[in-house]
Amino acid sequence: MLSLALIPTGVLIAVILFLDIKLGYYLVALTLPFSINLPISFLHITLNVPLEPLLLFLSITTIYQIALKGMAIAYIKQPLSILFICFTTLLLLSSLFSTQILVSLRMCIQTLAYIIPAYWGILFLSRNDTTFIRNILLIPLISFSIICFINFIRHSTHYFDRSYAVSMAQPFYSDHTIYATMAALMIPIAFTFMLWYFGKSFIKVLLFGTLFILSSSGLILSYSRAAILSILIAFGLYLFIRLKLSWWIFVIFLGIALLYTVSHQDSLMMSLKRNQTESKTRKTNLSNQVKSITNVNNDVSNLERINRWKSAIRMIEEKPYLGFGYGMYQYEYFPYQKESETTEISIRNPQAKYMSGTGGTAHSEYLLLTSENGLFCGITYIALLITSIVLSVKNIRSIPTNNVYYYVSIGIVMSITTYIVHGCFNNFLDTAKINVIFFALLASISSISVQLTDSKNSISI
Repeated sequence: MLSLALIPTGVLIAVILFLDIKLGYYLVALTLPFSINLPISFLHITLNVPLEPLLLFLSITTIYQIALKGMAIAYIKQPLSILFICFTTLLLLSSLFSTQILVSLRMCIQTLAYIIPAYWGILFLSRNDTTFIRNILLIPLISFSIICFINFIRHSTHYFDRSYAVSMAQPFYSDHTIYATMAALMIPIAFTFMLWYFGKSFIKVLLFGTLFILSSSGLILSYSRAAILSILIAFGLYLFIRLKLSWWIFVIFLGIALLYTVSHQDSLMMSLKRNQTESKTRKTNLSNQVKSITNVNNDVSNLERINRWKSAIRMIEEKPYLGFGYGMYQYEYFPYQKESETTEISIRNPQAKYMSGTGGTAHSEYLLLTSENGLFCGITYIALLITSIVLSVKNIRSIPTNNVYYYVSIGIVMSITTYIVHGCFNNFLDTAKINVIFFALLASISSISVQLTDSKNSISI
């Protein structure tokens, strides 16, 4: 009955947002962290409300507005835009050749409803409003920080016990790793705005310092190893950019690391075998959480990830070009497991305990996309990530350090870096909250790049 009662409210909101599309985007940014899963009984589906209905409406409205007013060719010719078109085309193509076409097409349409407003809509609305990008990043930061504050208080009543990390993320996040991913995406935004206002406004430094601390508390208390590692690497990139180090230094450092790994592989393997630190113990601390990443002996979480990765690789070998179809990993990976690689938490028969198609995921954005949509899609996604980093660094070097978008660009590239790292261990592009933020960051890079070109290497504040 609740879902039926919400229909008139939804219609009213749709009418208002149709009259002012920018208001719709700000509403999405505001409510994104607070959205919850709500069963729609008469449709037999679960929606993330109000986020997913808003995104569906904004997709239709965005397409209408772009068709009516047009999109400057400069935005379409952007490298990220071209790769974005290729990526979405490959998703649709793999869905048409899926092992379950209707299921894949439904997922594809759902994903398009996320990314059309998140990418094309933000490009469209930022063309004449240089403050739009800042607003669309800051609003969810503030909303998410409120959730982190609430969760900090809730967790403190349990003396910050690790066993409550999963339940603390709910109801706004169904999984503590999604909560941690959001925190990792938000922390760099808070950090770089704090730097921008340093020496300009004590109140704003205090505000963004508070948001930074709250987001960081969310990350730490999520006990997500991959997210913690990703933010450490993102801050390493920050130092690389601020110190204006040459990329050759990075290449040389990487080469030395590879040489050391090869020449000391025996001793490194012995160290890995001696690592018995587990991530799931109740009294584990932050240090042990990070150490447990390399435990491939008895950490069941790590061993199950390896099982899922190997299953995905075998699926890629089976169907390398178009994959099994978008969203099909959870249905198809079972026969690609080897008994010797399964763990106590492996799902061998989805009908035994789980509904069909809820067998879990590949725990790798790269392997999941490739196994479902083929090698071309996986390569395009990696190209999208690499291009985003290259363009971001190029933008940073083109913007004066006394301009807010110098810091905005640093925050964006740090946030994307966290997802690049996190994507090795988890996958959340099928989650509306993460998908929207990720593609909004990509759109921001393209928008800043176009504005820099149009204004001859300067961008207004």
